[in-house]
Amino acid sequence: MTAIALVDARGPRAMPRAGCPKGMPMSEFAKRLPRLLGLINFEAAARCLSLTSSARELNVTQAAVSQQVRALENELGLKLFVRRNRGLELNDEGRLLYRAVATGFECIASTIDELRAVRKPTVSVGTTSALATFWLIPRLQDFRQRHPEVDVNIVSSDTGFSAASANIDVGIVFGRGPWTGFRATLLREGDVFPVCSPAYLRGRAPLKNVESLLNETLLMLDYDRTPVMNWPMFFASQGIRSAYHRRIKYNSPSLLLQATCQGQGIALGWSLLTDDLLARRVLMRPLPTVVHTEGSFYLIAVEKKLRPEVLSFQDWLLGQFKQHERRRHEARKPKRPRRNPAASATRRVA
Repeated sequence: MTAIALVDARGPRAMPRAGCPKGMPMSEFAKRLPRLLGLINFEAAARCLSLTSSARELNVTQAAVSQQVRALENELGLKLFVRRNRGLELNDEGRLLYRAVATGFECIASTIDELRAVRKPTVSVGTTSALATFWLIPRLQDFRQRHPEVDVNIVSSDTGFSAASANIDVGIVFGRGPWTGFRATLLREGDVFPVCSPAYLRGRAPLKNVESLLNETLLMLDYDRTPVMNWPMFFASQGIRSAYHRRIKYNSPSLLLQATCQGQGIALGWSLLTDDLLARRVLMRPLPTVVHTEGSFYLIAVEKKLRPEVLSFQDWLLGQFKQHERRRHEARKPKRPRRNPAASATRRVA
């Protein structure tokens, strides 16, 4: 089963780990600890508070669980349960032991899971938060079905990646490069155009031209985060002095797109990023104006020899992009009007 992890490019936060005792000779453990089988049966009985339920869980008989619990009580020299007609109830000593046993078993199980995960093939994919949210993640189910043995770790960053600082295998990035330490494959040139939710313009007259955008609520990113294209640059490319009146600023492209989808204003949409939203009519283009930027979308991969799982993900990603492009071009083709069979028959008769 494929697992998908989402982390920030700054790295995972350190997780507190349960304290573990210092090494002790096994002979000392053997003297101090009761038999493991007795602890396993006790944990199940204490958690279920029922011999019947715990026996079913352990796939043994009720008598076997009862025997192991009594053997543990005899070994410790104290009672752990109060027997009731309707089941079991832990006494003070039982509750104390249960907390310790449950914590210990959970610590062991979690550590074993971590050790197993280390050996499982994993691909770390770097991209922006917006590309991950609106393009990559909706397609990941297909990769999971094709490669259930591979885990995917998505690393998001809106400030770029470098081979030295980002622990990624492949990435989808926008810019002009170069990306030192990575091989880059051009996916698509970066086109920018105004986008908004259909709800934003519902009940209003269509926008006449680019200048009419100056009277709208414009959604934008912080300028220092958008060195390639922003609203002032967009208006300048059209020979317009950008004296707009209403604006809302965001520090994340993902937040910006979510706000646009919710009808809060008009934003600049990037080609690859907004294709799916436009196709589903979540967004629309209020004007046909398009600006070609100097940046492009690239698939980057580390220069070192790629592991088999990374090659599989890279091939899958390129296949997804080609499929995406085919659908986009087909959607742009003018649809031929359907022929009316009745009309054709009439013409033939005539």
